[in-house]
Amino acid sequence: MTAVHDESVATTSAEADERAADRLINHRDTDIELIPPDSLTAQLVGLYTFLPINGAAFVMQVMHPVIGDVVDKFSVFRKDPVGRAIRSADSVLRWTYGGQEAIEEGKRLRRLHQPLQMRNAEGKHISALNPEAYAWVIATAFPTMTTAAPLMLGREFSEEERKELLRDNRRIAKILQVPMKGYPETLEEFDEYFDDFIENKLVRHPVAVELIEQMRTAPPVPKTVPKPLRPVLRKVAATASVPFQNFNYLTTVGVMDPRVREILGLGWTDEEQRHLEKIHARLRVAYRTLPERLTYFPLAYHARRHNDAIQAMKRREKKSAAYKYASR
Repeated sequence: MTAVHDESVATTSAEADERAADRLINHRDTDIELIPPDSLTAQLVGLYTFLPINGAAFVMQVMHPVIGDVVDKFSVFRKDPVGRAIRSADSVLRWTYGGQEAIEEGKRLRRLHQPLQMRNAEGKHISALNPEAYAWVIATAFPTMTTAAPLMLGREFSEEERKELLRDNRRIAKILQVPMKGYPETLEEFDEYFDDFIENKLVRHPVAVELIEQMRTAPPVPKTVPKPLRPVLRKVAATASVPFQNFNYLTTVGVMDPRVREILGLGWTDEEQRHLEKIHARLRVAYRTLPERLTYFPLAYHARRHNDAIQAMKRREKKSAAYKYASR
């Protein structure tokens, strides 16, 4: 008996690692719903102008002490801010438009964050997978999208649209393998959840302050550039990046809840608000005239075109005699 029992539980190191990884997965593939390709979420997330709105969510994420400390220790946002932003955007786009790849990306991120553990300044062990903190990372997308609606659409979301966005936010939370216990299900629950974080949990974390300051600084020159060319490139970058820096800063700070700005010690004037609204009003006009290929990230553009083609096929099917006969 003992020999048989020992053989049945004996595992290789690789098998043990696989079992440990499986314990990180909270939702089976069959329990996960993907983002509908014709949803409001899919309409907005793929726009190039969504990037600074996502930046506002990232700042709010690091205002949670656990996330702020982990990002401070492990993130490359100081050395490679542009690369980090691109990789983050790639991941967000996969959650929304990646199909089955969205589920795999969620598992990958969950496993990627598992080793990110440390002791904070008080000597307390903290982890990037702390359930409260990990859930907050995904939750921040909902209030930033809600506040950004007048900028992106020129109007507020309706209550039904907000309900749809929250449903999609919960779908993404499951895609990212967030433990759903305590995650808000209704608009009322989310308002209470958000208020609790602002009043009791968010802090003016140094990383959040640093991220805001980084938005007003020209990106560093890559080390791959030859040394003799770096001073010239720095001057060019400092000048050329000013319009984007202003846009990024105004959009990021402008879509924050005023209480979040207060925690960060950020001012916000009527002039800044008017400037922000003018910029986005011009962008909305441009977006109505430009082809989608120029306004959406490539993955979003092709996913939307794929869905349009499928819907066109379904409309043609309904006109066929065979369809009419079968539907009788």
